Amino acid sequence: PACHGLSRSGILSLSLSHTPQGNTAMEKGFLLGASGPCSTSEEASALPSELMDNSSTDQNKRMNDTGGKSGQAKQFLPEEHEEFGPPQRDLNTPYVSEEDVKEALLQYISRKHFYKSAPAKHMKVQNIIPLNTYRYRLETFTECRQTRQASELYDGGFIDSSDVASPPAPWDVVVDPPPLFTDCEMHIPVPHTYSVKNCPDCKGCGTTVCRSCKGTGKKTCSSCNGTGKNWQEDFPICTFCGGSGKVRCYKCRGSGKLKCSRCNGTGILLFHTELTIIWKNNISEHVVDKNSGFPISHLQEVTGKGIFTDEHSLVYPIVNFPEPSISEGSQACIEQHRIQSAKRHILRQKQTIEVVPVSKVVYQWKGKLHFFYVYGNEKKVYAKDYPGKYCSVM
Repeated sequence: PACHGLSRSGILSLSLSHTPQGNTAMEKGFLLGASGPCSTSEEASALPSELMDNSSTDQNKRMNDTGGKSGQAKQFLPEEHEEFGPPQRDLNTPYVSEEDVKEALLQYISRKHFYKSAPAKHMKVQNIIPLNTYRYRLETFTECRQTRQASELYDGGFIDSSDVASPPAPWDVVVDPPPLFTDCEMHIPVPHTYSVKNCPDCKGCGTTVCRSCKGTGKKTCSSCNGTGKNWQEDFPICTFCGGSGKVRCYKCRGSGKLKCSRCNGTGILLFHTELTIIWKNNISEHVVDKNSGFPISHLQEVTGKGIFTDEHSLVYPIVNFPEPSISEGSQACIEQHRIQSAKRHILRQKQTIEVVPVSKVVYQWKGKLHFFYVYGNEKKVYAKDYPGKYCSVM
């Protein structure tokens, strides 16, 4: 059997010197290449021993690298992978029968208001052409930490300041992380960062300038528009402002000041450093487009049949997969996530490969050939040129 292990540089190397001729790892199946910040070579590692129904370690094992907590970031080395055989599922095998496609089309027509059901009920299926394709998916679970100054009202009492103990660094704060590959955001106060300071809005005086009167305590009289005059001959002076053209500001009651809303008039606030932790699951997909006329964007709506799952701290790009586009897509997605995560810490990565069922159904209706597509485990239908459409008149 082939020998594999970690070299001193941290790169997984694969030795085929003792592999019997005609049974090399490259011939038995596809491999995973080195990846991640420690990668310095193009050496490849063999994947796990089974392709079909190969699953990653369970979620209880997922925190082994971090001690079960989210805290100080560690640099992960690529992990070993074991050998496995070539794909067992034949892409040229139809996943649906004639009864399946008829039922799928009837359900599709039942949701369309202007589609006749006669072609779906009485069509004659001529051929079911398998167009099954591969879908590669990469998930990168990252963690980002940011700090900002936060404040709250202070009503006296103990202050957990830096005099009590030294504040921990952002990545030294230990928290319980969310489930893997789940978006989450958490805001927590950093211990030993509390201090009492003057309120920045009122500069410690407890009041702010009234914006309504701009601190004057008076406003222009709305009755005389500030003229102080009454246009009636019997009363030449405005009775509302007494001829001054100004009235008392109703908002501050003539004082020109308002109680500071931020500190509630106390002039002081309790400040602390707030830590924001953002866990984000970054997802990229690559689907093999066979240029069959079926829009592959529809495959985002459906699931496929999983044939491979690889989950580690850092995953390797897939190489020598039977469909070269998957190997290229794997390398591109991993490199893209590496660049996108430059300012974040990668906690876990998972890559999967699915066979997504796609079938082109050729059928006859009224002497003419038509076709539609059935795709996904859900057996959804794409029938752009269905012959039984009503002409709607607006």
